[in-house]
Amino acid sequence: MINILIADKVDKSVIDQIKNPKFSFNYQPEITPSKLINLIGNFDGLIVRSRTKVTADVIDRGHNLKVIARVGSGLDNIDILEAKKRKIFILNSPESNSEAVTELTLGLILSLLRKLQPAYSSMREGLWIKKELKGEEIEGKKVGVIGYGHIGKRVEKIFKAFGAKIDYYSRTEKTNSLKYIFKHCDIITVHLPLNNTTKNLINNDLLLLMKPTSFFINTSRGGVVEEKALFKLLQEKKIAGAALDVFWQEPLPPVSPWRKLPNVILTPHIAASTTEALKKGTKIVIDEIIKILNKK
Repeated sequence: MINILIADKVDKSVIDQIKNPKFSFNYQPEITPSKLINLIGNFDGLIVRSRTKVTADVIDRGHNLKVIARVGSGLDNIDILEAKKRKIFILNSPESNSEAVTELTLGLILSLLRKLQPAYSSMREGLWIKKELKGEEIEGKKVGVIGYGHIGKRVEKIFKAFGAKIDYYSRTEKTNSLKYIFKHCDIITVHLPLNNTTKNLINNDLLLLMKPTSFFINTSRGGVVEEKALFKLLQEKKIAGAALDVFWQEPLPPVSPWRKLPNVILTPHIAASTTEALKKGTKIVIDEIIKILNKK
C-alpha cells in the first residue's frame, strides 16, 4: 500500500473519487507541526497548500518520502534543497489558480480606480459622497506586469481586453526593464514566486520611480517587495494607492500599521481561494502523485 498524507484543506471530493486500491490517502487538514513530524515517517507522499511548512526537520523524519506536492503555485513553504538532497520529487499546480488570481487582481485594480472601498463604507454610514468618488478607467492605462508565468500571461490577456497597454517583465521574457516599467506605468501588478532571486527584488529604488498617480498591486508574495520602502511610499502618499493580498507576516497582526493606511486595500491572502481553483489544483496534484509513484 502506498500511503499519502494530506496536511492541508483540499477538495476532498477529488480524493473520494479515487478507485486505485494501491493508494491510501490520510486526510488531516488541521495537523500540527509537531504531529506532522511524528507521523511523516509512515508516508510515501505529502500534500500541502500554504499553511503547512515542510521544513528540513519534516523531510529528515520522512524516511519513506518520495513525493512532496503543493496544491497551488508557490513552493516557498517547502525546503526544496533538503528535498533534492533526498531525491524527493517536488511538484505543484501553478496553472490551477491562474484564473482565480487574475480575477482578484482585476477586482483589486477596479476597487482602487473606482474608489469602491470608500463607496461601500460611506453608504453603510448613511453618507452620500458622490462628488468625492470620481474614478478612473482601465482603458488607456499603462499596466506593468511583474512576473510572466501562468498568472502574468493571463493578466496581460485580461487587461488587453479592457484596452490597457501592457509592459511585462520576467527573468526570461520582458518588453522593458524594471526601471522603465516602474517609471512609466500607471498600474504595477506583481506575480512573482518568492525565492533567493526575487526576495526584495522590488526595492526602494524602484518604488521611488513610480508616478504619484500610479497604483501598486501585489497578489504574489510579500517577501518580493521591500516592506519598509513600500510602507513609507504609501504613508507619505507618493503614489495614489496600493492593494495587497499578501504580507511579510501572515496572518497579518491585528495591530499591524498596514491596517491603518487609508490609501491601501487589504485582503487576507485569498487570491487563489476559489472552489474551482482548489478542485483543479487537487486533481492535478493527485494525478501526478499517482503517476510518479506507480512508476516508482
